[in-house]
Amino acid sequence: MAGQKNCSRQVFRPSARLAGLLMKNVVAPHINTSKPEAYQNGDEHIIDELRLLDLRIRLQLQRQKMRQVEGAGNQFKGLVVSEEEVEILLNEPCGSGRSTHALTDGQNNVDGMEAHVQTRIKLSYEQGIFLPLEHLSWAFNLNNFARNCLVLGLAVEYDRKYERLFAFLQDDINIKYPTIDLALQLLCRDESQRRDARRVLAMDAPLMKYLLKSDEADQGIRLSQSLKLDRRIVAFFHQVAAIDSELAYYVNFFTPYDEQSPLLLDLDLQSRLRNWWKNLASDRSVRKPLGILTGPSGSGKCFQIQHLCHYYKSSLLIINGARLPAEAQLLKKVLHDIIRECLLSDAVPCFKGVDRLATGFGLHENEGANFNRGCWNIFLRALEELPGPIFILTEKPIQPAELDHDFAVLSIELGIPDELTRQELWSNFSRDYVFSEISDWGQMASKFRFTPGQIKNALLQAHEAASGQGKQITAEDLHSACFAQGRHFLSRSANKINPHYNWDDIILPAETVELLTNACNQMKNRYIVYGQWGFDKRLAYGRGLSMLFSGLPGTGKTMAAQVIAQELNLELYRIDLAQVVSKYIGETEKNLGRIFREAESSNAILFFDEADALFGKRSEVKDAHDRYANIEIAYLLQKIEEYDGISIMATNLAKNLDEAFVRRITFIVEFPFPDEEFRKRIWISMFPPETPLHDNVDFNFLARRFEIAGGNIKNIVLYAAFLAAQCGEAVNMQHLLRATKYEYQKIGRVLLREDLGEYYGEI
Repeated sequence: MAGQKNCSRQVFRPSARLAGLLMKNVVAPHINTSKPEAYQNGDEHIIDELRLLDLRIRLQLQRQKMRQVEGAGNQFKGLVVSEEEVEILLNEPCGSGRSTHALTDGQNNVDGMEAHVQTRIKLSYEQGIFLPLEHLSWAFNLNNFARNCLVLGLAVEYDRKYERLFAFLQDDINIKYPTIDLALQLLCRDESQRRDARRVLAMDAPLMKYLLKSDEADQGIRLSQSLKLDRRIVAFFHQVAAIDSELAYYVNFFTPYDEQSPLLLDLDLQSRLRNWWKNLASDRSVRKPLGILTGPSGSGKCFQIQHLCHYYKSSLLIINGARLPAEAQLLKKVLHDIIRECLLSDAVPCFKGVDRLATGFGLHENEGANFNRGCWNIFLRALEELPGPIFILTEKPIQPAELDHDFAVLSIELGIPDELTRQELWSNFSRDYVFSEISDWGQMASKFRFTPGQIKNALLQAHEAASGQGKQITAEDLHSACFAQGRHFLSRSANKINPHYNWDDIILPAETVELLTNACNQMKNRYIVYGQWGFDKRLAYGRGLSMLFSGLPGTGKTMAAQVIAQELNLELYRIDLAQVVSKYIGETEKNLGRIFREAESSNAILFFDEADALFGKRSEVKDAHDRYANIEIAYLLQKIEEYDGISIMATNLAKNLDEAFVRRITFIVEFPFPDEEFRKRIWISMFPPETPLHDNVDFNFLARRFEIAGGNIKNIVLYAAFLAAQCGEAVNMQHLLRATKYEYQKIGRVLLREDLGEYYGEI
């Protein structure tokens, strides 16, 4: 239809969006009145529109007077229909608007006032004065008839006299709002205009879909449907800059004039986005532009779009996809209101956190999704109706094949910054805070593979924790805040270990301690080697730290893992591979994949205990299960190499490991069985200073006679302490020997008489 475009098919609107469009309905004045001036504001414009409406109503009243039926029946006007009125109605042509009389003077007054209003609108536009009614006409592509229908609906909101006028014009005191029938009579001059007007009044046309309130009571007879403005449109006239209050939970609104923090990284990405935007603005033949930005939380996806819209002086509406309702009808209502809000505010729509929607049709794996295929289809239809460009932000890559036919898709992936960039971010963001000690931001960058957003949040959280206690930020505050940034569910498949041991607690040969120290130093100095020295450009993967602890049970492997976690201030999670490995084909890989995914976001140390369950010699393929067992091992090796954090694997028999596995391990640390000297040191170290010890405790004898590992010694000391506490005595030799006898029984060994020597009588 002439003058009526489908607002859902707009491809792109450049920054000079209003240029020329507000004047699409302006016509030259038919008559000269006093020299018109620009409107000062929207209210002044509406007053003139209502004056024009008054002239239209006056003209309609004149028409009604010309066909008015004389007689006593007129006192029941609107309640009964007389025979005379029936005769007049039957003599009128069908669909003629009930009068074909040309009331020249009244019509000339309407035309003259209409030309006067249009001239003032043009002057207002030239002076940059915002008129809400004209903005609505442009934003929703309304023609003259649809625009004037808005004036009809707005009249009752500005002056209650129109309730009575409309009731009189429609012969019913109960009908206080204009109906479609009245709009056709007031605004159309002939049958051709009425035919075009009915197309504008279709239920899927912008006027009916977004601007007028749908009244279920008026759905019976189409001509009787009331033209009531939606409450959002009424609010728009009174407070143009405000966002829809009912959408506040789902959206955030940014104007082009909001202050922006400078971009510190990914400047080339911003340049790419701007060029993409510019090219689309100059080529209206392209499909609707859709930008998909993928990256972990805090990687700067929203920040990039904010800078893009700020540069092109466009408003931005960010919709939180994670908050969208999962019920289909409610989702449809919310998306309908979002579309209207984007058109009202001339805002670029940007959906973040839509991973939950994407899961509904299997674009990527995401446990706990509530969306279904029907909800995704509703979302797709909303995208088609939104003005372009549109942006979708996700944390995990999606393959939107269904969008390719309708959208010009630009896909960009943002990753975690490299070590050197993370160090610079820590240094820049920390300038706003005060610390109790100088922090090594290089080491923080090495330990925590954080996005810019996570670094900012960690510093802010540490500041809030410290200021709440009236002190400066400590290293403990900072690390606690860093741990809080990792959103993960490792506790579902792993046990968190709170490290209590340090270097003074672990008793191992010097060469073993040196290897462990070197491993910690490698993690601390990653930012130098990978960042400053450029090794990250030479290594596509394998930049993490993988360690293999080999030794018999009780030789200190778990304690060493705790020492490393304590030294590096990192979380430690123990994964029992015996629980991860599944007899069902494919389940082991799924379990391992979930663990490594969660660990990526938490920067945790993964401690795989009982690694012999999977890390043994790859078997000769004899059947399908052997083949899949080898696939599981290969998958684990791949994930270990891809993981940029620390993974520690403990095994009892290092000889069971094949060469392909050993080649991919950064450090292999042997935990030897302790000799007599080390056993004595372990015995002594197990007793806290507060423990009362009897003088008869003979550590030389215990170390010489009992060839057991540190784990067994720990169990004996603890059991003996409880025996002593039960008797109300200091820990003595008798308690220790009795505990040793019990420990031997547990491990299937027999305590001989010659093992006890002179202490045989103690038990």
